Amino acid sequence: MKTKKAMPALLLAASVLAAPFAMAQGGAKSKPKPMTDPMAASEPAAQNSPYMQVQQWKKGDRLPTEFRDRQYVIDDYKQYNLPAPRKGTRWVGIGAEYYLVAPNGVIQQVGSGS
Repeated sequence: MKTKKAMPALLLAASVLAAPFAMAQGGAKSKPKPMTDPMAASEPAAQNSPYMQVQQWKKGDRLPTEFRDRQYVIDDYKQYNLPAPRKGTRWVGIGAEYYLVAPNGVIQQVGSGS
């Protein structure tokens, strides 16, 4: 007698618990997504990256903070045929361009180097 009353309650509980999983998978009516090249999906993100864009700045522009990091600083300026940096400035190399940058990021001079 107890089994007859417990069975519908058990089925109801199972259907309530299974509903979110069926919805998460899209159910039977969802259309399959087309396969795409994983590299093609990442290209727009790479194009928005400041590291992937070739940009040149001129004297008076403010160099973005990410390019003033230690990895871009040139300590051995003589090796690149650059003049000695003035006090408080430093040479930063980005691509084939060299910029003499003040502590606030303003470009004081653009050098071609070697």
